[in-house]
Amino acid sequence: MNDLRDFLIKTGTNPDQKIEAFFSLHPDLFEILQEGCKEKKIMFFKARPHVDFKPPKLHATGPEWYVFYSVRVPETGKFRRYRVKVNRGTARERKEAARQIIAALSEKLSVGWTPLTEAATPLSTVPLLDALATFEKVKTKEMRDQSLATYRSYLRVFRRWLEDNGASVATTCVSFDGHAAGAFMDHLEERDDISPRSFNNYLSFMTTLFEWLQEKGYVSGNPFAKIRRKPKKLMEKKRRVLTEAELSTLFAFLQEENPEYMAACLLCYCCLLRPKEISLLQCSDVNLERQVVHVPALVAKNGNESFRTIPSSIVPFLRKLDLRKPAWYIFGEHNGRGDDFTAGPRPLAKKKFSDYWAKVVRAACGFGGDIQFYSLKDSGITRMLGDGVPISFVQRQADHSSVAMTAIYVGKSPLAVEDLKGVDIMPATPSLKK
Repeated sequence: MNDLRDFLIKTGTNPDQKIEAFFSLHPDLFEILQEGCKEKKIMFFKARPHVDFKPPKLHATGPEWYVFYSVRVPETGKFRRYRVKVNRGTARERKEAARQIIAALSEKLSVGWTPLTEAATPLSTVPLLDALATFEKVKTKEMRDQSLATYRSYLRVFRRWLEDNGASVATTCVSFDGHAAGAFMDHLEERDDISPRSFNNYLSFMTTLFEWLQEKGYVSGNPFAKIRRKPKKLMEKKRRVLTEAELSTLFAFLQEENPEYMAACLLCYCCLLRPKEISLLQCSDVNLERQVVHVPALVAKNGNESFRTIPSSIVPFLRKLDLRKPAWYIFGEHNGRGDDFTAGPRPLAKKKFSDYWAKVVRAACGFGGDIQFYSLKDSGITRMLGDGVPISFVQRQADHSSVAMTAIYVGKSPLAVEDLKGVDIMPATPSLKK
């Protein structure tokens, strides 16, 4: 502790930086303590020992006083020296000015700042959490509600990880480097609820976030740029269509257990609506007398307005929905409850449909992981095509951009096509005939 006291007196380091200053004198001790803390918290954002810089010191010989410090140039690996002139006032005033300069420089250098990147990143010492808040504020004005909700979800996960790994309100943007970026993505990969597709979605968001931070001058480069996406072979859909028996089991269960959720399933299965479109439908968008669902352009995934036909067979089930308030959403948000799919003034997040399916429906109906909420749309398209509904009608109901997209579903039925059983296209070769 005597070394620490002497160091504080000589350098002018303020008490808030005394631990970091002490570690700068004893880098080996810093590493030992850091290793010992790994089991409790990974210290990505703590002050680092002097590897890429030499700490600032006051030179007060002669009439001109300077604070000197050096930083390593990445391209050459050599140190470049910098100086700050301290020539105004009495000797006592100069010492106080030098103390403040050394304290400020020590703090900035300890978290990765260097004068080499200051011109390109003038905001590099802004707290990272403040920069994230600014990003969210800007995007609030630019994005639609559903996309903004997705961004906010990613930001919540990122902020929680930062907090769990030693970041504080004072952690600067420059302190988040490629090592920290890799650790964050490793954390996501280890989570059971993050699929390869979700991993890539997070990576796309983090890349977008740090491109914005780089553009605005918070960081000098994108720490996520070198992280590889998961290959496409891992992105293949792992869902299948439901059999008739499975559909009967599903609707028999929901009719008794949760008729509102059953209505959502029918909108997906028979009207071929996407979960996002279902979640944003307002009561005024459903006309049971005309048997039409209006999907506004702002709600549609592709940004195109569409009208979906309501089959007569499901009208009685949809009449159980409360559609009395035109401006309300058919499926509203109810203070985080996962089983309430009644109408409300705020839209339900689309993820709630799949969450309820995974937590309630799958176990109750005995479905495996290959049968998902979105499987209902695949099943509806396949069933319509198999029952002979013209492909152009199915294309319109599914809101596909082309018949070719709808044709992908042709042949997905596990049953044999009766008309093909009698087809004989074998060549007229005696050895191939019975």
